[in-house]
Amino acid sequence: MALPLFDVNTIRILVLVAIAIIYAGYDLFNKRDIPDIVAYASVAIGIAFTLTLGVQEMEYSALVAIIVGALSYFLYRIGQLGLGDGFEFVAISLLLPMQPAPYLSSALQFNLPFILSVFIATGIAAVILVPISYLSGYGKGALSLKGVHKNNFVKAAIMLVAYAALFLFDAYLLGAGIASMIVVALVAIPSAIMVLYEKRIMMQMVRSVYPKELDDGDIIAIDLMSKGDIAYFRRRSRSFGRLATKGIIARISNVKRKIPVYKNAIPLAFPTLIGVLVALLFGNVLLYLV
Repeated sequence: MALPLFDVNTIRILVLVAIAIIYAGYDLFNKRDIPDIVAYASVAIGIAFTLTLGVQEMEYSALVAIIVGALSYFLYRIGQLGLGDGFEFVAISLLLPMQPAPYLSSALQFNLPFILSVFIATGIAAVILVPISYLSGYGKGALSLKGVHKNNFVKAAIMLVAYAALFLFDAYLLGAGIASMIVVALVAIPSAIMVLYEKRIMMQMVRSVYPKELDDGDIIAIDLMSKGDIAYFRRRSRSFGRLATKGIIARISNVKRKIPVYKNAIPLAFPTLIGVLVALLFGNVLLYLV
């Protein structure tokens, strides 16, 4: 489909892709640190484009952005999402509130929020990229089954069976075909690999550092700490948890005891860029299951 020059929607999409590329660039090459000016400017641009919409579309855009912002902040506070990623999601939801007709698919999109399509595609991209990224950094024995716990075999097998059952159910009742099989396979296979090699992937993600080496927004691998260590740090900072904030870092910075931190976690903005492109080209991939 040819894009008409100077069309507002075309400019909106081009700006959206440009912002996603900028976030991915900073995430990849700036130690996952998104400058405040980029975060604030992206949301401001999103608001400006929202103001060009009709009243009903504007209300829809604002509602989606508020929900996305609230959910992102909640995930940030519990240490599941970077603050910069939350700003990016809000900017995306403002720039393109509703899923447009995809360029490479004729599937109906049912006026679903565009950010929902991005979330789903981003999740699939992350699931694929995680084992590729971390197992490749493990070395020659990355895919060796030696040392893999039998429980991981069982969990991986159960996961594959569950996804196979989902596809068969989908195919039998809903008549889903090859597209559904591809979507299920793209999630099932890397997910099973992640479960199978869970320990090796974790070893690549986590690095033990002294508290003074923490950065604001770092995610602490609190599940890898002993109860004694957790209690030790919480005596110095009652709010010690998964999220390292400036206040927590200031209170524990002089402690000479290392903490496991997800210093090498995959930058989420890169899978988000992939998610944006997939959503624009193919729409909401979840709809391929039906």
